[in-house]
Amino acid sequence: DVYLVQGAPLGKGKPLTPPPASPPRDRLFENRLDQEKGLRFEDVTDAAGLAATGYGMGVAAGDVDNDGDVDLYVTNYGPNQLWRNRGDGTFEDVTAASGTDDPRWSTS
Repeated sequence: DVYLVQGAPLGKGKPLTPPPASPPRDRLFENRLDQEKGLRFEDVTDAAGLAATGYGMGVAAGDVDNDGDVDLYVTNYGPNQLWRNRGDGTFEDVTAASGTDDPRWSTS
């Protein structure tokens, strides 16, 4: 799987620049292996509940709660966000509860 900070959707033959009405935002792409199409990546950002709202500077992946699932810590120009992996393909924003909502700039 791939998590992109400030990622924009791309398609075959589409330019890297997103349309003005759709500003870049963080995106999670899940790798899929299809017998007919081969390996591909599917944008699962919305289905995963990832609504990262900051101006992203970086991301760190790790298991912050020792449950065996990979959690995400997104650093921003502004408040960071900690996303706890629920283990079912979705994430929960636990930033405030974890005390990691520092409003200053940081990077990963």
